[in-house]
Amino acid sequence: MKQFLRSTAFTLIIAILIGSLLGLAITCLRATPLEASLQVLMIIKHITSQLILFMVPLIIFGCVAPSITRFSGNVGSLLGFTLVLAYLSSLGAAFLSIFSSRTIVPFLHMGTSSEAMRALPEKMLITLNFPTIDTMSTLLLALLVGLGVVWTKFTSLETFLDKFQTMVLTIVKKVLLPVLPFFIGANFALIAYKGQLGQMKSFLFVLLLIVLCQIVWMVIMYVAASVYSRRNGWLVAKYYPKAYFTALGTMSSAATLPFALECIAESPVVKKDTADFALPLFSNLHLCGSVIAEMALVTSVYYILFGALPALTDMMLFALLACVIAIGSPGVPGGLNMSCITIVGSIVLVSQSPEAIAEFFGIMTAIYTVQDGFGTACNVTTDGALALMTDKYISSKN
Repeated sequence: MKQFLRSTAFTLIIAILIGSLLGLAITCLRATPLEASLQVLMIIKHITSQLILFMVPLIIFGCVAPSITRFSGNVGSLLGFTLVLAYLSSLGAAFLSIFSSRTIVPFLHMGTSSEAMRALPEKMLITLNFPTIDTMSTLLLALLVGLGVVWTKFTSLETFLDKFQTMVLTIVKKVLLPVLPFFIGANFALIAYKGQLGQMKSFLFVLLLIVLCQIVWMVIMYVAASVYSRRNGWLVAKYYPKAYFTALGTMSSAATLPFALECIAESPVVKKDTADFALPLFSNLHLCGSVIAEMALVTSVYYILFGALPALTDMMLFALLACVIAIGSPGVPGGLNMSCITIVGSIVLVSQSPEAIAEFFGIMTAIYTVQDGFGTACNVTTDGALALMTDKYISSKN
């Protein structure tokens, strides 16, 4: 319980509550005090969102490039197998979430409200726009630099990239995470003021849908692992509850890794050497549970804001790219969502206004981070199924 009270999820829940109460309170103000209050909230939301978006390319490069360089000492075929396995699992989970959410969300009555909404001031008194790098350009640069280091055996640059990743994650923890509650709080204050708060209760059903999809995907992957390896996947899964609930509290695959290794060590069907190699690798490559949450929330937030489902082709393209970005996604709460948000803007929200995109980002970030523990728990638990497949692959090559 103490761990949860110190977690980012709890902090964001408090930020949502305070922001919502503040938004409801300022509806009682009139004229100048109301205008001043709205301007302050809009400026906080604008500046914090600009800072967060500016950091996204830094996070992508700082985490993807070093992850690629770490593969240099591994056997090529084994590396290829684990990469393909992690990607296909994440992609399958993404498609499950897309089709499930497109089927369920329209029945939750999450469309835009017919009630009149209060208008915000048309112009902010202060605007501050930070120039940033295109997300896909950053991803391509990270891939090329990582591969170049591996091909040329540029060990000094490899060491630099490892240190750079440590620096980036430190900046995320010391700058981005402290800023996040202010962004979320200001966003929900404006949502409450406009009269949209009543629509948010529908997200409880979306969170339930996300958890159900995650459970279904864990079962699918353990069944697939049993079929491929011709071993009983239950002899891996039954040792994972400790790791699952640890991940639920920490929201970090890295923090849960020691417990996951301890759990899988009890399994009689996965060799220790395989587990020691596979689990640290999959903790950086495999984010099936997080991808499930991302796809369901993009669908539902789009529906609640714009009254329609996003185009299926856009969502499928987004899934293909999101599962690439999931490789080396930062080990911080909401890391995948942070990395993917500008891709959402350039693919799914390409026809929307900057104000609508900012509102979309605010709701997505809040709801995604609050549920992130379930995504991490799914990631960690499903890693056991992938480790079982990897063990079978290694045995077949010996």
